Amino acid sequence: MGMMREMELRHLRYFVAVAEELNFTRAAERLHIAQPPLSTQIKALEGELGALLFTRDKRRVLLTQAGRELLDRARDILGQVKEARGATSDAANGITNRIALGFTASSMFSERLLRAIRRFRRASASTVKLSLVEGTSTAQLHALYEHELDVGMLRRPDIAPPPGVSIEPWYHAPLVAVLSRDHPLAGRRSVHVADLRGEPLISYPRDSGIGLYWTIVRLFGKAGFPPNIAREVRDPAVMVGLVAADEGVAILPDDCRCIAVPGVVYMRLADREAVSTLSLAYRTNEDARHVKRMLATLRAAARGAAPRSQ
Repeated sequence: MGMMREMELRHLRYFVAVAEELNFTRAAERLHIAQPPLSTQIKALEGELGALLFTRDKRRVLLTQAGRELLDRARDILGQVKEARGATSDAANGITNRIALGFTASSMFSERLLRAIRRFRRASASTVKLSLVEGTSTAQLHALYEHELDVGMLRRPDIAPPPGVSIEPWYHAPLVAVLSRDHPLAGRRSVHVADLRGEPLISYPRDSGIGLYWTIVRLFGKAGFPPNIAREVRDPAVMVGLVAADEGVAILPDDCRCIAVPGVVYMRLADREAVSTLSLAYRTNEDARHVKRMLATLRAAARGAAPRSQ
């Protein structure tokens, strides 16, 4: 559609509002304008495009095929304009670089990671805009390959990383069993995976791309039996809640002890291999200085040290 003049952008905003509401009155209220001018603007857009975008009767408004075709493109154009304005505003305020940091849900319970993020924000807030993006481990690897993420914090899945993406161990957290307070094993100081034979396990879904799933499968396999998976959920806080509701037991990284739900206990898994590794993922040939600073900050946090200036 070429370069969009401001009048044309307003046409598109009006069109998207009507297409999403399928009601001119509600769209006008959403846009804070009167309905007659809105109808006039939509007719002007239809005249410019030479296509009918809506069919109307007394009861409803429907998108035509041309309208459906325009809707996705209009959203893309308006999204690009919003992003361009944000980038321009950032540049005017001295923020010239951006970092998208991916994380898995359970990694946000790691105090080491949170400290590193706070430290980086304090040191770089004037020049770097940091965005935090939740995603499964496999989704993060794909996003790194597609340059949609710059750094990923993940638990390594059972697949090879894409070409040009590196994964390195960052922090080893012991695994704990989460049991209801009145569970027969709850009085012990620690448990082994073998003690959980036959117990209904609340687990991450196999196809979720969450690396901890495979660690747990290997632990149970080494104990000589498969896990008895009774429920599959993606959120560790929901897992703990289900344990409190006597739905089963769960295995989570020790960092998740901060999920304080009444009626559950966290017990150390005594098996030597009962460890979950939080890993750092990035593009192998990354040369952006601000991304390198982020990697240095994260590596220093894993060592418990302050990063050296670069």
